[in-house]
Amino acid sequence: MWLLKDINSANVNNKLESHAVLIFLSGKKFRKEEKERKKRNEKEEKKKNHGEREKKTTAKKRSRSPDKSRDDGRQQKKIRGEPETPPALDINNYRLIKQIGEGSFGKVMLASYMIKDQLVAVKIIEKKKTRDFKNVRNEASVLQLARRCPYLCRGMATLQTQSLILLVLEYMSGGTLDDLITTVGRLNSDLIMFYSAELAVGLKFLHANGIVHRDLKPQNILLDEEGHLKIADFGIVCTNMFKSNTQRGRCGTPGYIAPEVLADMEYNSSADWWSFGVILYKMATGILPYSRHISKEEQLERILTEKPQYPEFLSAELRDLLKQLLKKKPKHRLGVYADIRDHPFYSTIDWVQVERRNLLSPIIPPKSSVKGFSKKNIPFPEEDPSETRMVEKFSYIDPSWQE
Repeated sequence: MWLLKDINSANVNNKLESHAVLIFLSGKKFRKEEKERKKRNEKEEKKKNHGEREKKTTAKKRSRSPDKSRDDGRQQKKIRGEPETPPALDINNYRLIKQIGEGSFGKVMLASYMIKDQLVAVKIIEKKKTRDFKNVRNEASVLQLARRCPYLCRGMATLQTQSLILLVLEYMSGGTLDDLITTVGRLNSDLIMFYSAELAVGLKFLHANGIVHRDLKPQNILLDEEGHLKIADFGIVCTNMFKSNTQRGRCGTPGYIAPEVLADMEYNSSADWWSFGVILYKMATGILPYSRHISKEEQLERILTEKPQYPEFLSAELRDLLKQLLKKKPKHRLGVYADIRDHPFYSTIDWVQVERRNLLSPIIPPKSSVKGFSKKNIPFPEEDPSETRMVEKFSYIDPSWQE
């Protein structure tokens, strides 16, 4: 506009100059239209690219979530430095079927890992119920280590959402040792020998790796589909228990807790060997050496001062084995001062074959598959938006699931 003003004030009537002014104005108008057209094109291009990105994102979500009904929009917070979420670490790839256990920190659910159509057990821990993640980390580390021993329940994956921690375990379809004792009653000598030998190998593996279980009991000993035994529930394990390292503090299940733990004294792997002895006693007699149908104070007094009663129907070798395991003083307890494998009760056991899991189980439980269960989905616990804590470097997938 400033150019028009100058031209009018100068009274320039030359046609050539007027023509130049028109060219200038036309050019300016053209440039303005061109600029607007360019903006429209850029806007349309952005809209097109955004639509393509949305399509790719939707396709990616669908590929990770085979069952559309399970994709409930649950958010899994990404830890810095972690790659794109693999299928085994996506909560939407697990379908909860029914509850099979419960502890102080959460529930254990039978579930289906839909990517492989495989039954698994999923331990669900709500973060709000844990002060810190030390026990969770310890349990997860033992579950990873378990793949090196055939008598420990193996972890298949560990993952987390904003407010949940999930430990995915191999599913043990044979039930628990406690179920077997309840069904059969007193186990015969061959069954006791077989299962206690497998239990001893699993326990010695834990101790060799500096791990004390601290809650051994028949309910935490599971049977797989071939009838072999596996130690489970590592929720209160104590780690780094090498050489002269000790621990202090009461924990465990009444009736299975060692005297030194009850007396609030320092202890080590000796506490597990006491629990091992109590489990053998229950397998052989169907009851505990110290009744649970009395007050805790009376039970504590009996465990600390009285000797267990050994029924006459027990063989001499088994009776002696139990006496050696249920010694009040830890340093005199079998498994501490001597190797349990050398005891006469196990004279006919081939320990090499036991360690290789080559012996056939005397009991084969019925097999189960995903098809045998209802397809009804049980929802995961609701997410808590106020929960902000994340377990760093927690994600894990078993090598067999990475193939």
